[in-house]
Amino acid sequence: MALRNRTAHTNIINQENVKNTKALVNAVPLQTKRAALGEIGNKVNIVRGVAPINRSSLLTKNVKKPVNKQPIKQLEKVPEKPPVQVIKPVVKATVPVAITTTVVPPKKEAESFSSDLLEIEDIDEEDKGNPILVSIYSNDIYTYLRTLEKEFPIKKGYLTGQEVTPKMRSVLVDWLVEVHQQFRLMQETLYLTISIIDRFLQSYRTIDRKRLQLVGVSAMFLASKYEEMYSPDISDFVYITDNAYSKTEILQMEMLILRTLDYSFGRPLPLHFLRRYSKAGRALPVHHTMAKFFLEQCLVCYEMCHYPPSLIAAAAIYLSFFVIGNEEDEGKLIWTNTLIHYSSFTKEDILPVVRNIAAIIFSADSGKYQAVRKKYMQAKHMKISLRAELKSPSMIRLATENRQE
Repeated sequence: MALRNRTAHTNIINQENVKNTKALVNAVPLQTKRAALGEIGNKVNIVRGVAPINRSSLLTKNVKKPVNKQPIKQLEKVPEKPPVQVIKPVVKATVPVAITTTVVPPKKEAESFSSDLLEIEDIDEEDKGNPILVSIYSNDIYTYLRTLEKEFPIKKGYLTGQEVTPKMRSVLVDWLVEVHQQFRLMQETLYLTISIIDRFLQSYRTIDRKRLQLVGVSAMFLASKYEEMYSPDISDFVYITDNAYSKTEILQMEMLILRTLDYSFGRPLPLHFLRRYSKAGRALPVHHTMAKFFLEQCLVCYEMCHYPPSLIAAAAIYLSFFVIGNEEDEGKLIWTNTLIHYSSFTKEDILPVVRNIAAIIFSADSGKYQAVRKKYMQAKHMKISLRAELKSPSMIRLATENRQE
């Protein structure tokens, strides 16, 4: 019995010891050295942009200052600054508001193009939606072109005292019209070629008749480079002269023309102004083509080369309206206020030039230079040179008035 009691007593003690040991085991982690890992896990830096924690201080048990309080204070201070920065732009924004109010009157003036001049039509109104036509700058562009034609004038009778005569020039231009057709060049190339020839002969006065054709070929070679997308080769110009000049001679004359004209080829062409005037006068294709026929016929005549391009273009479109009446504008004035506004010429300014052109066209059939007339006999040019209106009594009256004067 004593042994049983003893064993029972020992079992009870053992059970109590087991309970005590379990309690101790559960309490041990709080007193072991691995407590530092717990502190590290509780003090992980989770705030972005805050300075890292000094891990050496975590090994000491007496440190109880929380690390995360400083970043929280910094985050609370950050929102206090933006309101100050937001208020400043609001105060400055009041200044541009006063500036924009001052810009409003010029816009109203641009929109009301012809509010005061009711008879003048805004011909660029329909083109405002097309950025390629730059209708906003059209008037400024043509104003600039008029200043350029004054900077590069051609004097009247510039061939006086030279070996080259007006007849030689007319023969050369008539031949260049045929060459221009054979090469199928652009219209601007022909006008620019004649402009280069006149300006060069005006400045360089020692050209003899043997080199006159060389000047014409080199001028067309230059104009092709300036206007054409694919200009003819220099060998084509050697061939067209029947090998009268070599490639070297053409290149040397080209350099001489460039130096004489100071590399400036910006003189406006009559064709540029003609397109503007045709638009202002609401010209039909027949009127525009006839005006081009008048202009090219004037290129051959030495007496017409001194007129400014804008003036001779205005006279050509006036004469085309006079010869072929516009059915839509029947009974109205030919030279309207819209044409006066956009051309800057009155009817009295252009009438003398109109009479000169009428005299040239009236005698074109019996003239020696038929290249332009034959060109406008073709169907693609509406056979303008064959129209009966060119021999009308009104045309004859204009031509005879010029002769009487």
